[in-house]
Amino acid sequence: FFQGVGKRDLWNNSFLGVPGYNASDGAMPQTFADFWYETFDSDGKLKDANYDAFYPRATNMGTGQGFNNLPNDRLLLNMAYLRLKNVTLGYTLPKQITQKAYISKLRVYVSLENFLTFDKLNGLPIDPEAIPGVSYFNSSNYNNGRVGVGVPAMKTASVGLQITF
Repeated sequence: FFQGVGKRDLWNNSFLGVPGYNASDGAMPQTFADFWYETFDSDGKLKDANYDAFYPRATNMGTGQGFNNLPNDRLLLNMAYLRLKNVTLGYTLPKQITQKAYISKLRVYVSLENFLTFDKLNGLPIDPEAIPGVSYFNSSNYNNGRVGVGVPAMKTASVGLQITF
């Protein structure tokens, strides 16, 4: 019926946590409104700064983007969740109605699997149950350990009709 995890933290070092930081072409996230920065005037005096930014300062190091992915608690994701694993809702029509059509029993039902998840990921497209970086469609290790690239649990909805004559 329900399944979940009460406490699980995961460090989000992927493009979902810090968009653009894995770019090697220098396209760093200066377009984001809330990144760490300092600007100075021509005399070297501090002109403007954003020390309480959501995103850390981006560093363009060519292909070696390690400085942008240093562990910090800003990128720590709360992976606790509660998921409705499966539920079936059905209704059996009264015999007074079904007997008129020469049917002894008629039942209509809807079955849902993995249809509803409560989490604190603030809209990030991550399945809290999926293992980070594991892909069943790709045998390379490119995504190994990356958050948000695993295969999510499939959502399934089935509608059925059971008729007994």
